[in-house]
Amino acid sequence: MTEKKTVIIGAGISGLLCGKRLVEAGHSVLILDKGRNIGGRLSTRRTDGAVFHHGASSIPDFYNHKELPEFGLEIFKRAEKERIIQRKGNLFQPINSVADFVNYCGTNLNIRKSCEAISLNLYNKTIVVKCRGGVHEKTTYDLLVLSIPPNQAKTLINKQINKFDSLIEKVQMRSSAAALFSFDINPEHVKEKHFSNEKVLIQVENNRFKCEQQLFCLTVHTKEPFAKKIVKNDKNTIKELLLKEIIDIVPFSLPKPTYEAGHRWLYGFTERPLGNPYLYYKREKVGICGDWCSGSTILDAASSGIKLGEQILNL
Repeated sequence: MTEKKTVIIGAGISGLLCGKRLVEAGHSVLILDKGRNIGGRLSTRRTDGAVFHHGASSIPDFYNHKELPEFGLEIFKRAEKERIIQRKGNLFQPINSVADFVNYCGTNLNIRKSCEAISLNLYNKTIVVKCRGGVHEKTTYDLLVLSIPPNQAKTLINKQINKFDSLIEKVQMRSSAAALFSFDINPEHVKEKHFSNEKVLIQVENNRFKCEQQLFCLTVHTKEPFAKKIVKNDKNTIKELLLKEIIDIVPFSLPKPTYEAGHRWLYGFTERPLGNPYLYYKREKVGICGDWCSGSTILDAASSGIKLGEQILNL
C-alpha cells in the first residue's frame, strides 16, 4: 500500500468515484467538501416532515454509456442490484432518495464536510481550508485532485499552472435557480406529479420516491431564459420570485409555507465541455475532473473521476 496522500477537493460524483477508485487500489485519500452534505448537484435536503431533491434526480442508462469505465459500470450495476436505484424507462432513479445513492458511492471514504478550500500553494503542496466556525486549517498532500466547477478551479489554482486559464475559457457553464417549499396540507389529496409553465417546472416531491413526508412539498426549478434573468439575485429574492410562480400555477389555494428556501446553482449545467475526460499536470501533481470536462450528465462526471483515478494509478 502506498503511503502517499491524495487530497480531493469536491465530493460530487466525480470526486467520490475518483476517490473510490484510488482507495480500492490502496491509496490514502482525503476528500474535502464545503457543503453540509456530499453529492454536489445530487442533493437531498430534509426538514421536519419534508424531503426535497433539489438537484439532479435521475441517471442516464449506464448500460449504454460507452465512455463509462468498467469500474463505474460495476458500481451502478451493484446499486441497481441492491435496490438503491431502479430503472424508469430510459433512466434510473433512486428508490428512496438521492442521498441514498450518494452515500452508497461514498461508502468507506474519508470525507470531511463543511470544509472549504480557500487557497492552494502548489509549490509547497499545501491547502488552506476554512472549516466550521470559520476556523482555518492547513493540510498537505502528495497529489491533489480538483473535482469542482471550472471557475472555482481557476480561482484556487490562481495562475500557478501555465496556460490553465486560457485552456478552460472554452468551457461554458449555465446557471440555474431553484426553491424549496413545504405546506401544511394533506399531500394525499394531490395526485399530480408536477406543474409547469414557460418559466418553471414545479416537482411534487410527495409523488416521487418513497420518502415519508407529512407535508405537501414542492421543488421549483427554473427554465431558460427565466433562470438567467433571476439567478443573480440573492437566495431570499429567488425564493420570493419562485413562490409567486407557484401561487400562479398550482390550481388550488396554498397556505403560508412552513418551510421555504431559495437556491442557486451558479455552475449547474455544462453548455460547452472542455473536450477531454480530465486534466492532469504531472509536474504540479494536480488532476482535475468533473462532468464539464467531457459532458453534462452524472455519467460524464463518473467517467471523468474514474478515468483520472486510473491515470493516477498508472503513474
